Amino acid sequence: MLRKIIIILLLSSGLAVLLYLKPWKEEIIKPPRIEDRLPTADFLGVMNPLEFVKEMSVLINFNKVKYRQFLTYDFLLSQSRSLGINLQNPVFLFGFENGNWGCVIELNDDSKIEKGLEQLSSIFKLEKRTKNGLDYIYVKSGKIFIFHEKDYLLVYKGDDFSDVLSQIHNSSYGDVKSEWINFLKEKTFKSESFIIYSNWNKLADYGIEKGMFAIDNDSVNIKLKTYLKKVSPFYISQKSGPSITNSTKANKNKAEIHLNIQEFKKHPEDALYKAANKISKRYGFPFADFINAWGGDMSFREGGTTTATEVFLETELDEEFNPVLIEKNRQLIVPAYSCHLTFNSKFDKFYKKLVTKGLVTEENDKLRFLISPALMKKRTKNSLSLYSGVLPSIKNSKENRVQWTFGGTTYIFTIDTISGNELYGTIGFSSRRILNNQKIIVR
Repeated sequence: MLRKIIIILLLSSGLAVLLYLKPWKEEIIKPPRIEDRLPTADFLGVMNPLEFVKEMSVLINFNKVKYRQFLTYDFLLSQSRSLGINLQNPVFLFGFENGNWGCVIELNDDSKIEKGLEQLSSIFKLEKRTKNGLDYIYVKSGKIFIFHEKDYLLVYKGDDFSDVLSQIHNSSYGDVKSEWINFLKEKTFKSESFIIYSNWNKLADYGIEKGMFAIDNDSVNIKLKTYLKKVSPFYISQKSGPSITNSTKANKNKAEIHLNIQEFKKHPEDALYKAANKISKRYGFPFADFINAWGGDMSFREGGTTTATEVFLETELDEEFNPVLIEKNRQLIVPAYSCHLTFNSKFDKFYKKLVTKGLVTEENDKLRFLISPALMKKRTKNSLSLYSGVLPSIKNSKENRVQWTFGGTTYIFTIDTISGNELYGTIGFSSRRILNNQKIIVR
């Protein structure tokens, strides 16, 4: 009797476990999430479109951007709802060094997206195509691919659509790529509406582990808040130093650099040092000699014009009609340059190399650097001023900032803080040139 009771209890326990585990039940496979679908890329981005257009509204209206009536918070929100697009959640962006890029947008209702494609077909010529059994839209005028499934929309511009489509369509739940894992857990710029992240392998050539950028703006300029993390320390820190004070609006290009580089000099094996040295060699510039001689301060101004006195020889006839050389002066209008830098006892060795390589040529008490006009010079024990006009006035500054005009656009680079292997700075440029080149290609 006892044996029967024990057998009944064991069978009951086994049945209970069997009912709980339900091994015959088909395993539920979770569908991939948006973050699981995101492809590998050199540059990654996250944008909150609604917040971004709110932040850009002043710039958009001030510059009278075309179709700005479509770039408002209310319009985008209403249109996204009518098209089944979820713009209240982030839009994920990705880009490659060859210029290819794309974005993945969450959908609330994929059936409504066809309405949006019909509206798009009234502006652009759309072609329906199929690849590996998947239907997609091709916009020939922009070389843009559009593909969607139930919960997401892919927009891609580039030459590797097959690879990108394969990664996104064939993804699995939990299959988040490692670079996206690292990016999405980042706390830097977390509150910004548009963030770009990269651990592009070419950054490693400069010893940079990763870079991050957040887009900001005012009514005139677009600014990229910048964060760089180096594998090893930067070996430099900010300091105060002599700076040129007589700066004017005519100064098209100018620079202020005031850095403590004593540790940097001790690490020629550092990737950043080696990269700078490699670039300098292309132009025959003796970078190592410069770093060893430099005191860490450089203040530079270029722009506008100034009057300079040039001494020249002219042949004249004397009273007996014999040709003689007469030294004369004449006033010339030349580009205005001024530069002030600090150095140490190794400067003379560096300077001799510049002369030997032909980077500097001497003319009496003046010198020319490459194609610059003849520059006057004033040297003290630990500093040198070069100028084509008025001797620059000097005062101390802590600023680290470069302003340079290229292709009609002025770019401004600043270093805000450097600590260990982390650097925060800003890259700014005028929005006008970009916004004035707006184009839309229609069918």
